[in-house]
Amino acid sequence: MLEQKIAHLGMIQGVIGRMASDSQTLKTLAITVAAAIIALGQTQGATATTALGQTQSAEPSYLPLIAVLPILIFWGLTARQLHVERAYRRLYDAVRLDEEISGFSMDWREFRKQVAGPFRLAFSLSVASPYIGVVIILVAVWLYSGGHA
Repeated sequence: MLEQKIAHLGMIQGVIGRMASDSQTLKTLAITVAAAIIALGQTQGATATTALGQTQSAEPSYLPLIAVLPILIFWGLTARQLHVERAYRRLYDAVRLDEEISGFSMDWREFRKQVAGPFRLAFSLSVASPYIGVVIILVAVWLYSGGHA
């Protein structure tokens, strides 16, 4: 019986580990997407040279502001990921404490009401801070590139 419990805890711990890694991957991907969109916006907002050698400024790029949408999506996905991870941690505790869990159950849904919801987690410091930072950078790039004109 103890061997089954250890195996069950190992399975749950594997899921928790993968989810923690996936959460970090989402943050990294959000920053990568933001950087790519900033780079694309900067190339579009560059000055153009006419046939007579005169330079004229191109229209300001709104891409940094448009990039806020995927950042918000990644933010929501990260909060959802953390919600599910915490429910798995609660399942882990239930198995560890010998609560009524069917053998080798991986069903986290019965524990989702015992942990903070995704919306609340989205505004926790650990989840919100990287995304708010990226949004501030995107708005600053837009303003710096002449978007306020």
